[in-house]
Amino acid sequence: MSKFSILKISNKIIIYIVPILFLIIGTVTLSDFGVNWDEPFHFMRGQTYLHYFLTGGEKDYNSLPEYPRINTNCDYIKDIPCTFSPTGPLDRENYNGKNLRYEEAIKLLYPKDSNIWRSYYQHDTYDFNYIVKTENGHPAIGDILAAAFNYVFYQKLHILGDIESYHFFEVFTSFMVVLGVAVITYLEFGLFSSIVASASLALYPLFFSESHFNIKDPPEAAFFGLTIIFFYIGVTKNKWLYLIISSIFAAFAVGTKFNAFFIIPILGLWLFYYLIFIKWKHRNNKLLFISLLIYPFLTAFIFYILWPYLWSKPLDNFLDIVLFYKQIGTGTPVEMAQYLYRGWNTYPIVWIFYTTPVPILILSIVGFLVSIYLSLFKKNSFAFLVILWFSIPILRASFPNSAIYGGVRQLMEFVPAMAILAGMGTYYLLQVKRHYKLIVFIIFLSMLFVTHEMVKIHPNQNVYFNQLVGGLSGARDKKIPYWGNSYGNAYQQGLDWINKNAEPNAKVGLPISTMGNIPWIKFRSDIEFNNTSWSGPKRLGEYEIELNFDWPSTSWYSFAYYDVYLNPVYEVKVDDVPILKVWKNDLVHTKDNYKEETQYLPKIITYNKNLLGTDLKIDMGTDISLTKLVINHSKINCQNGLLGYIALSNDGKNWRREVDPITYPQVAPSVNGSIIGWDDTNFVYMFAGKKARYIMLDPQTENSCFLKNPIITISGLKDLP
Repeated sequence: MSKFSILKISNKIIIYIVPILFLIIGTVTLSDFGVNWDEPFHFMRGQTYLHYFLTGGEKDYNSLPEYPRINTNCDYIKDIPCTFSPTGPLDRENYNGKNLRYEEAIKLLYPKDSNIWRSYYQHDTYDFNYIVKTENGHPAIGDILAAAFNYVFYQKLHILGDIESYHFFEVFTSFMVVLGVAVITYLEFGLFSSIVASASLALYPLFFSESHFNIKDPPEAAFFGLTIIFFYIGVTKNKWLYLIISSIFAAFAVGTKFNAFFIIPILGLWLFYYLIFIKWKHRNNKLLFISLLIYPFLTAFIFYILWPYLWSKPLDNFLDIVLFYKQIGTGTPVEMAQYLYRGWNTYPIVWIFYTTPVPILILSIVGFLVSIYLSLFKKNSFAFLVILWFSIPILRASFPNSAIYGGVRQLMEFVPAMAILAGMGTYYLLQVKRHYKLIVFIIFLSMLFVTHEMVKIHPNQNVYFNQLVGGLSGARDKKIPYWGNSYGNAYQQGLDWINKNAEPNAKVGLPISTMGNIPWIKFRSDIEFNNTSWSGPKRLGEYEIELNFDWPSTSWYSFAYYDVYLNPVYEVKVDDVPILKVWKNDLVHTKDNYKEETQYLPKIITYNKNLLGTDLKIDMGTDISLTKLVINHSKINCQNGLLGYIALSNDGKNWRREVDPITYPQVAPSVNGSIIGWDDTNFVYMFAGKKARYIMLDPQTENSCFLKNPIITISGLKDLP
């Protein structure tokens, strides 16, 4: 074997190093990441359909061993609380003919302890009939594939945890596209460009992080990219089988998100360009021509056959999903108004510019400019393909009246193309022969710098902002929409802290989110995870965990009480910005000046007629730190509507409307009786120590019960903070 042949073999081995490292590191770090708040339903739906396929049509889980639950009436997915009794019998009738104590039964919630290898998300409520009747969102193929990974690696092989096995599907599909990027860049631009391209994708903060816990977007980016890569190789290298493989990946892409329909203009425009400007040597290849003809039909068939929701009414149900995408994909959100330019939304470009590591950003810009030159003047079809692949997903989100939120995770299909552009930029920078070694060294050093950045903020890479905006703290200060939004990932770190530090039999809850956002089985076995643990000003010692970013829900009293009154016992920080907080609600952790309350007498009370009824204004005479407004009132011959609000003011002229509604209590109904005190003759509104002199209650209805024979009591902090 010649030295040249050995070198070619070694090069082919080297291009696999980055993808394999990505797979290994991604797998090893699975438990570091949390669960995306969209995932629970997708896991349950995937299990339902997979079970149907594997059993030849079973529509429930009756053939599986019963997954133990503490209470027949409790449902952690639907936020229905369970009754716990650490020292007595469980609140469950005839649990397998036994009367089990809490300590014994709690162990049964962990299948590894009980040898019941059934997923937590094989949920009896969410069976085949329920799912098929209630579907109206994203397609299900990605969910089914994730469930298959759970079935193999958790239920059968027992080598990954229940949650981790679903997430391994996401890591593995992401690995596939990293490998695809490495190979196609190597074929077009050589070894070093391939390494840079695959490393740029593997190290892209959003992609790396969410490949561990996002069941839609990274797999979609992977299937999308693999469809394009196999199509390109199939056409240019006369590989008809590659076109068949491409059509299968296209089906997987469409079956994950309808973003895949934008593959059509990418491949359509590229094929037209290729036929016009490139002499196609294989245009008479019949198998290739037949493969192109059957391509859309094979894709459509796989998409249809793997989604039972379509079977009963294919056209109607398909159109319902199209309507769903129209609803979520159109209408520019209010917070995007500052990014509009003549109707076009610049937010995606701004976000990409600020969240791409600077070395990757520079290399990809060079690659993009070179690709334009190659496409226009050198008739380079690959360069044209990559431009389309990169640009079209971004343009569809920037198009007037298009909706996008939460950063650019919804158009992650552009990331593999951007990585290839970085590889292309590398290749053309290296054409400067005089400084070849220096450029190689700088690029290598820059990739080490990116690696260091990713390690430093692990596992919170999906809230990364680069130096151009001043990191996450700069993004927060500039009020870039959705800064710090980890999409539920950061919960895992709070959960880990609780499991390690909380006292035995601790109670834990979420002040804003539903319990489905954290898998209950992830908690230590003695911990009671229930949102009814919220005790607010009674300070019963519960722990509360919540995300912290620019979402409006942080203005709710259920969150604000903990954030304002308590010193956190633990925080997850990126660039010194907290993205998650854990509080322990007791006197020890209450801030000074927030520990004592007292009652205040109103100085002036007035009733004022308005267009919708009568409002109440209270003048306290001076600023106080409000904690509670209580109005004892009549319930006879009066009514309350669905509107109304509370507003505060320091001067009686400029009013600040409170976000919590007045039509129902500010915390969960199951706890308001003991904590808030709201009932049909008591209106109670809580404030998190808000400083104001004036209070306005406007029920916005005639003859409001709140204002009938009212007895008003106002509480506030004893001392101003």
